[in-house]
Amino acid sequence: MWSAGSAGRSMPCGSDAPMPEEMREPVTVLAVSDQIDQRIYSSSIRSRMDDVKMVIGCGDLPARYLEFLADALDKPVYFVLGNHMEEWTRDPQSGKPYDPMGCVNLDARVIADRSTGLILAGLPGSPRYSGEGGQQFAEWQMALKIGRMLPRLVRNRLRRGRWLDILVTHAPPRGVNDRDDVAHRGFASIAWFLRRFKPRYHLHGHIHLYDRNELYRQRYHTVEVINVYPYQKLTLDCERS
Repeated sequence: MWSAGSAGRSMPCGSDAPMPEEMREPVTVLAVSDQIDQRIYSSSIRSRMDDVKMVIGCGDLPARYLEFLADALDKPVYFVLGNHMEEWTRDPQSGKPYDPMGCVNLDARVIADRSTGLILAGLPGSPRYSGEGGQQFAEWQMALKIGRMLPRLVRNRLRRGRWLDILVTHAPPRGVNDRDDVAHRGFASIAWFLRRFKPRYHLHGHIHLYDRNELYRQRYHTVEVINVYPYQKLTLDCERS
């Protein structure tokens, strides 16, 4: 059973068909979003989560939090920006924003993690709901970001036999784990992406859950869509590549 702070059941990545045993390798992932959790932001995290192979940030987390996880666990940290862009740190002299040190921004990128073989892709921000700018996007803008990833996705399909394993976003897909208000509705373009490229998992944040009985995980076609707020520790069975 999956729950915040506990390892989830293993599930295969990258294909609907079961993989031969010799092609499987369990990977434990710590996914975080939207809120600093003191159970994670702790000096004891390394001893409690020494089996974690990578960290995934699903947005609206301070840069210091992601940098702490990179240092404490000494594992790769991949993230997308949330609509509030808390992940960026500003240079005190130039005022220009830069990504948290030791972390990889997945914005419209497709990356194969060298240590695990997992293929990740990421899309930032939320639907546009105000004139404040930042990481708020219209559907056509999100579709353009998806378009930037297509060449690498096709190459993965040809070379590895699958498009990707995990899609990382801040906002959910339309109609899955989202809300009715403009600020928290999902992207229709992300829902299309899931149907077309069939990652095994879609990890997102943005939707704050305060009741343990609230639904945080749904299956959308072949994809497990998981709201990781404020964190989830997941164990996956994934292809070696």
